[in-house]
Formats: sequence, C-alpha cells, structure tokens
Amino acid sequence: MKKPYPSLCKDCKHSKTEERSEWNLRCHHPVVNAKDPWALASINAGGSNCSTVREKHWPAACGMRGALWDGKSV
Repeated sequence: MKKPYPSLCKDCKHSKTEERSEWNLRCHHPVVNAKDPWALASINAGGSNCSTVREKHWPAACGMRGALWDGKSV
C-alpha cells in the first residue's frame, strides 16, 4: 500500500484503540516502544500514546511524517 499524505495513525497496522477509551490510540510499533520508558514498564503492554509519538520532532522514530507508518491490510 502506498503511504498516503497525511499518514494517519488510525490507518496504521501498529495502532490500536486504548481499552475503555476508544478515542485514544496506542502505538505498538517495537521501534517506537523501545525508546518509551512508560510503554516498556507498563504491566499490560499498552504501547505508546500515538499523539505523543507524532508530536516529537527529529530525530523521532515516527514523528509527524509517520516514518514507520505501515498500512492495515483490509
């Protein structure tokens, strides 16, 4: 799948909705979570907050460009 512009987290295969909070997305990409102490230390492996990951600027793993974005297979 060709990466769209803008590449939205909701369309990425690494994002999932947060339990009991469907409006909040969590990123489960291993590269993104490797640098997030909260994601690594969480009991339920909830991943990183997508909005927090995307607001980071260079040299962020994903960032505003969505460098690690990978489309969901439908």
